[in-house]
Amino acid sequence: MRIRVIAIIFCGLFIFPLFSSAGSDGNMQIEQSGDTVFSEVDAYIAREMKRQHLPGLSIGIVQGDRILYLKGYGQADPSGRPVTPETPFGIGSIGKSITAMAVLQLAEAGKIDLDTPIQRYIPTKYNGAEFITVRQLLNQTSGFTQISTFSNTLTSATDQDQDALEKNALSYAERFLKETKQSEHPYRYSNANYVLLGYIVQQVSGQSYGDYVQEHIFNPLSMNDSFVTLNEAAVHGLATPYQRIFGYNVPYDGPYVYIPGDAPAGYLYASAEDMSHYLISQMNGGRYENHSVLSSDGIRLMQTEPVPGTYAMGWMTGRINGLPVIGQPGGSIGFQAQTYIVPEQQLGVIVFANVLNAIDSTLFKSHIITTTHIASGVINLLNEQPIGGSGLSITQKYLLVNGLMLILSAWLLYTTIRTAKCCLGPLSPNNSGHTEISIKVISSIVLDFAGLFIVLILSMTQVVPVWHIATIYQSDVILWLKIMTVLMALKGSLKIIRLFRSISLEKASRLKF
Repeated sequence: MRIRVIAIIFCGLFIFPLFSSAGSDGNMQIEQSGDTVFSEVDAYIAREMKRQHLPGLSIGIVQGDRILYLKGYGQADPSGRPVTPETPFGIGSIGKSITAMAVLQLAEAGKIDLDTPIQRYIPTKYNGAEFITVRQLLNQTSGFTQISTFSNTLTSATDQDQDALEKNALSYAERFLKETKQSEHPYRYSNANYVLLGYIVQQVSGQSYGDYVQEHIFNPLSMNDSFVTLNEAAVHGLATPYQRIFGYNVPYDGPYVYIPGDAPAGYLYASAEDMSHYLISQMNGGRYENHSVLSSDGIRLMQTEPVPGTYAMGWMTGRINGLPVIGQPGGSIGFQAQTYIVPEQQLGVIVFANVLNAIDSTLFKSHIITTTHIASGVINLLNEQPIGGSGLSITQKYLLVNGLMLILSAWLLYTTIRTAKCCLGPLSPNNSGHTEISIKVISSIVLDFAGLFIVLILSMTQVVPVWHIATIYQSDVILWLKIMTVLMALKGSLKIIRLFRSISLEKASRLKF
């Protein structure tokens, strides 16, 4: 009997943990794997930083209400200052969910009705505000378009006044709210929606957007290295933004690194550690430690798309190796970021890097950037899944781009030299007829000057705002294009010289006879 009792006890000791483990939701799998999985993450990030030529990177991994992993990599600035988990980066469009949280806080306080037309909160003379609700702005179903916001972005970049947000919001109101017809709109991503929401936060709360976010979101979540202005972030160790110039990382100090009027849509700053706190609140019903910033119903609403495959409130759904996730990429000149939450595992990942150009995005999928691939790879590693393809490296991309530019440049230079020899060389009556005035000759000259003319129009006006955006986000290619149009115009000028010399020679020949 004693032997049986002892056997039962031992069986219980061994079998009970197995049942407990089988009954768990798998949330502890990552913690049980210990240092092994994080050493793999560490090695993976080191490889990707080298492949993608990233100056600096910061990562945070959270599960449930705990931070599992925080680390900085590389350099924060040209002096060699190391990136740490406390180093602030630009968070780009990830800030939209922070703006959404601010709006939902005011809604839970009874100060905003999500289904009320925005006319109640925005003092505007445009009747279109009668037919767009706060919820439509949050879900990006207002009908506003992103490409129409580019001109505002360009003009408001130099406006550093305290009322920059108000000016930008009212400018968007003038642009988008003139239409007075009520209609249903599909999902269309546009920064204008969240600029107007930030302005509504100001109007309703009586505080500036920045002060409200600092007091009601950053402070309760202990986001001590998060800031709403560039100056504040810079004082507290903001990573230097870089841009890629023909494959080399160059510090960016231009006017578009911070646009105050667009702050609620994409110009906030935070560290990986702070964003880990934010992700914990998103996965725990709005709570972080002893503070609550939003109800669990509010968090659920934030993360739920009205129609699958559209836009929640600062979040989009997707899949990584079949695993359902919600996430949001973020990017502004010199900064890129990606955050993901895996609801089934209560797992969150945030990745920052301090370089961004258009070449960092995937062809025809501009929302998939370098940090998107890295964050996806980390989630795959944590789930013991293949990392998956991360596309071409920056070196490979620039080999293609620089190679193509070199070939085209060599061809144009060769044809220009040939034209110069032909036009500036000696002429004789026998060959002068080859350059007589004809439709073909005139068309050739017009085409040679057309590129330069178009570039001048695009650069000196805002007829096509996307040209200026391309100039900001891929300045090296645009610079090359401008040089090529100048070279083509030079070629056209040589043809004109050839034409006039030929005509003069022909006249002189006629006078002799």
